[in-house]
Amino acid sequence: MSSWDSLCALKCLPPAGITTGSLVPWILWSLWKARNNFVFEGHSASPEETLSTAIRLAREWGVEVKKDDNPGSRQTPLELAPPCPGSLVVRSDAAWSYEANEAGLGWVIFSNAGNSSFKKPVYRVATPLMAEGLALREAVQSCVTLGVKAVTFQSDSSQLIKAVTGGVTTIELYSVVADIHSFVSVFDSVSFSWIPRERNVIADALAKAALIVAGTLVVEDAFIAPS
Repeated sequence: MSSWDSLCALKCLPPAGITTGSLVPWILWSLWKARNNFVFEGHSASPEETLSTAIRLAREWGVEVKKDDNPGSRQTPLELAPPCPGSLVVRSDAAWSYEANEAGLGWVIFSNAGNSSFKKPVYRVATPLMAEGLALREAVQSCVTLGVKAVTFQSDSSQLIKAVTGGVTTIELYSVVADIHSFVSVFDSVSFSWIPRERNVIADALAKAALIVAGTLVVEDAFIAPS
């Protein structure tokens, strides 16, 4: 830890193309991800692959930082949009545990015939924003399975909605947003909108209930990774 400041102060020389920030944190992050992939999935990445991943992530982060520093690229706050006429309303939410990296996902489908509620515990979730993205992806997949054709998806995460609708996105959401976009073609009418947190209490309660389940499940004969 005494070397952390000096490590982060090191400049990344050409031709890596890292012009914003340090490469050191991204190398450590890539090492950690590579270790997890080896322990949990059996995939062994070479040092060259791990370093290439770190450089790619650092470059992508630099692009996002430049966008944030450019006043012309900043997005205006999301406004509350009404659902599309004739479409079902689906709201999603997530609850996340920092200590366990676990999350509970909740989503509810509102219809005249009655509401349908869903919840699901998930594991190895790195951030609360990723949990929000996973909850929305589950909601979209549920509607595809049920054959819904016209739907308005709502979330109280403005950052997630901006990412899905083509606005400001983050590296951690790339794969989730890509999955969501791959499903939307099956709908005749689909939209994504932001709602205030106080209007999302049902999905929030479902997510918290799922997180409790995630924290009480016991996995037998689990492989415990060395620290």
